[in-house]
Amino acid sequence: MLRAPFHVRARSAVAPPGSVAIRSGTVDFIDAVMRGSSDVALVDPMLVARDRGIIDSLSRAHLGTVLYIRLTPEYAQASVGLIRELGEGEIVTYGYNDDPTTFAGILLRQSRANRGQLLLRVLAPQIASMPPELRRGIGYVSEQGLRIDSVDRLAILCGVPRRALFRNFKDAGILSASGFVTGLIFLRSYDALVDGSLAMIDIARSVGLSSERSLQRRTLAVTGLPLREIRAPISIEHLAECIAGVLTAK
Repeated sequence: MLRAPFHVRARSAVAPPGSVAIRSGTVDFIDAVMRGSSDVALVDPMLVARDRGIIDSLSRAHLGTVLYIRLTPEYAQASVGLIRELGEGEIVTYGYNDDPTTFAGILLRQSRANRGQLLLRVLAPQIASMPPELRRGIGYVSEQGLRIDSVDRLAILCGVPRRALFRNFKDAGILSASGFVTGLIFLRSYDALVDGSLAMIDIARSVGLSSERSLQRRTLAVTGLPLREIRAPISIEHLAECIAGVLTAK
């Protein structure tokens, strides 16, 4: 949600430019935030501060928030107030540090593209009880947004044997390392799972499956929910909680 002069600059600073969606209306903006299909909310704090509904939606959604400002006292005051409300946020200054490098760093730290962090946050107590080297490995994988499609790749990136990975996950109270990896894949594919315009076979392929039937079975096994409930849709935060619930069920 930006003023018109910021639009061109924002599009040129984020690659590809088409990945920036301008939401000028409050209702459309809140819908995009709560639907969970965006990576980062890029907002003008002077505009956002006028509407309580926008601030509330940003507070509830797991969404990196970037304040796009000019170097003026008014913008500084609005930014401080908004960050106090949200608890966190990053500031980019128009014409100063609004370059591709800045935005790439923000996307890496806060983006929904790095959705595995959602699952790690819910599983934080279990991960905290793992051996230090495994905790560091999982943290590194998450922070860097590395793509994990198999237990073998996770074991390699964490620097532990596959057998040790399975054992440490179970000892920590996470029933299955493979279920954890599949959960990461489902979170990464959230947009496809809730996209009502996609055919079931396309959704299945997005999570590495070959048929609608296998998709239905795997969805229930990984999330504990039938696919139709996920496609209602549910939020990505709720999906992460459901996956964690299956992984830690006694």
